[in-house]
Amino acid sequence: MVQIRWARFVLLAVGVLSFAQQPIEAAPKASNVLPQTTKSYVSIPNYDQASAHFDETQIGKLMADPVMKPFTEDLKNQIKQKLIAGGVKLGVTLEDLKDVYAGEICFANNQPSGEKSDGVVLTVDVTGKKANVEALLAKITRHQIANGAKQSKVNIAGIQVTKFDLPKEPGEIGPQEAYYVVEQDLLIATDSQPTLTYILEAIAAAKKDNLASLEAFQAVLQRAAAGRMAADYDFEWFVEPFGYAEVIRSQQGGRKKRGTDMLHLLRNQGFDAVKGLGGYVNFIVKKPNLAGEMVHSTFIYAPQDPEAEAGDRFQLGARVLEFPNDKVFQPYNWVPAKLATFLDFRWDIQAAFKYSETIVNEYADDEIFDELIDSLKTDPAGPRVDIVTQIVNNLDTQVCMMVDVKQPITPQSEQRLVAVHLLNAAPVKAAITQIMEQDPNAENHPVGDKYDIWEIHEEEEEIPTLVISGPGFPDAMTTNHHFTSNHAGPKAPKVPNAAVAVMDDWLFFANNKEVIRKAIETRLAGPNATLLGKAPDYVQIETALTGLGSGADSFRHFVRTDEAARVTYELMQQGKMPESESALGKVINQLWSLGQEDETAKRKQEIDASKLPPFAKVEGYLGPSGSFARTEANGWYVSGLMLKK
Repeated sequence: MVQIRWARFVLLAVGVLSFAQQPIEAAPKASNVLPQTTKSYVSIPNYDQASAHFDETQIGKLMADPVMKPFTEDLKNQIKQKLIAGGVKLGVTLEDLKDVYAGEICFANNQPSGEKSDGVVLTVDVTGKKANVEALLAKITRHQIANGAKQSKVNIAGIQVTKFDLPKEPGEIGPQEAYYVVEQDLLIATDSQPTLTYILEAIAAAKKDNLASLEAFQAVLQRAAAGRMAADYDFEWFVEPFGYAEVIRSQQGGRKKRGTDMLHLLRNQGFDAVKGLGGYVNFIVKKPNLAGEMVHSTFIYAPQDPEAEAGDRFQLGARVLEFPNDKVFQPYNWVPAKLATFLDFRWDIQAAFKYSETIVNEYADDEIFDELIDSLKTDPAGPRVDIVTQIVNNLDTQVCMMVDVKQPITPQSEQRLVAVHLLNAAPVKAAITQIMEQDPNAENHPVGDKYDIWEIHEEEEEIPTLVISGPGFPDAMTTNHHFTSNHAGPKAPKVPNAAVAVMDDWLFFANNKEVIRKAIETRLAGPNATLLGKAPDYVQIETALTGLGSGADSFRHFVRTDEAARVTYELMQQGKMPESESALGKVINQLWSLGQEDETAKRKQEIDASKLPPFAKVEGYLGPSGSFARTEANGWYVSGLMLKK
C-alpha cells in the first residue's frame, strides 16, 4: 500500500545535516504558493545554517561520534528502505538535494479534494543551480524508469511538466503518479496533479487562498514568533491535525482500524476546534542568560467555538480541554529526586468528568454513562460506591505524573504514577477501600502504619470497563476502554496490572505498585527526603524556562533525557523494542508499524541495534530538558528546550 512518510523523511534530514551558507531568496516562498488545503508543512529556510547549528548540539555530536557510526549507517539504510517500501513516489532524498538548494526547502502534505484525497509535495529554491538541477532530474528519471515507471511530458497550467506513471503494487487504488518541474527557480516534486496545478497557477499570479493566508496558519506562527528567542530559526512548521490524520489515512488506502472511528468521534465531539498547531525550532540559542539546544516556540490554535453554548469555550466532549493557569509549580514533598520525568499540570477534572458523558455514549453507541455510574452505586453485586459524590466531587485541579525507570531494563521497566490532589481525602479513601475489598483480584500492601497500596492483578476473564482518561494518564489507565458484550467479535483487552492508593491528600494511580511505594516512602522520610525540587538539574531547567517566559502556566514538564531514553535504547540492544511498554517505545512502535497489513500486530525489530555502543557511552550527550504550556484566550502556548549535561 502506497504511503508517504514525511515524518521519517525529516528524520533522514536530521541524520545528514551539514555545512553553513547564506540562502538566496529568489524563488517564491512555499507558503505563498501552497493551497489552504495543505495539512502539514515543514520549511527549512537555510538548510546549511540548520546543519551547522544541529552539529553543535549534543545530539549532533552524538550522531557524529565514531562509536555511533555503524548504527547510524544501518539506521539510515533502514529509513531509506522504509521510504521505498512505503511508496515514496518522488524518488528524492535530502542527500540528493545537497547540491541543488539555494534557499528554502519545504515538505508538505496536501488534501486537494476532501477526506479521501492526499498529495505530498517537495519544493526547493534552486536559484543559480541549473546544471545541478538538470543532473538531479536525470538521476530521478533513471531511477523511476529502472523501477518500471513510464515517462511522459504533460501540460499543466500552461507549463510543460515531466510525469511518471508508476507501476502499482498489490492493493493500491487509483493512479500512482509523480510530477517534476522547475518554474521561477522553484523545483517542485509532487504525486498530486491538482496540487501541482494550484502551485503553478499561484506562481504565475498570486492567489488569495494560499496557505499563508489561512487564519490558523497566521495565528499559529504569529504567536509562536512572538515567543521565539532568536531573530531567525532553523525550521518552521504547521499541522492541521484532523486534516493531517485524514491525509495519512488516505495514504494508507483509506483504511482504519476496526471498531469506533476515533477521528470521526473526536470531530463529532467538538475537538476540531483545534484548528492548527506549529511554530519554530532553533537547534542553538545563545543569550546572556540562556544557552539552550533544540529550543522550540509552539502554539496550538483553538479559538472560541461558535457552536459552543453560552459560557463555554468548546462544545460537547471538547469541553474537557480546560487547563487553568497557576503561578505555583514546585515538586511536592513526596516527589523523589531520582526520576526520569515529572509532569505537573492543572486540569478541571470535575468538569472533565461531567463533559466526558457524550464521549462515552458516542463511543459505546448507547446512552450508558449514567447507567454505568448508577450501577456502581446501586448494583448489589457491585462496589455500592457513589463515584460522583465520594470521588469525583473531591478531586482538585492539581494533577501530576512521574516516571521512574527500573533496572535491569525490561519491556516493563518504565513505571508511571499519576497523582490527583484531593479536596477531601476521607470519602475518597473510604470509596477506594470499599471497591478494592470487594475485588477478588486486589491485594493490599501496607506501607507504614497509615497507608495502603492496592495492587490489581490481571483478570483471567475479559470484562467491560469504564475508565476516566486524559492528558498525562498512564497507558494502563487509558487503553482498556472497550465496551464488550457476549456477542461474537474481537476480544477486549485484559485489565493490566495496576495499583491505587490514597496518601494524605493525594490519590495515586500507577502501572506498578513500587512507584507508589517510592512516593510514600519519600513522604515518610520527611526532612531527610531527597526531593526533586532541590535537584541541581531540575533547578537549572526551571531557571531556563523562566528565561523562555514561563510564569503563570498550565503545564510544566521536566525530563532527564538520558533516563527517559534508557529503556528504549537498551531494549533495542536486546532486540525487544517491539515489546516496549514505555511511552516513547509505544510511539516508535506505532510509527514503525505504519503501513503493515495489520498495524496492531507485534512487529519485528528491523534495526540491528547490536551495533550500538553501551548506553554509558551515550548518556553523556543527553542533558536535561523541560517545557511549559500556558492557556491563552485562543489556544495554548508551549515552549521548551534541552540543556547540555
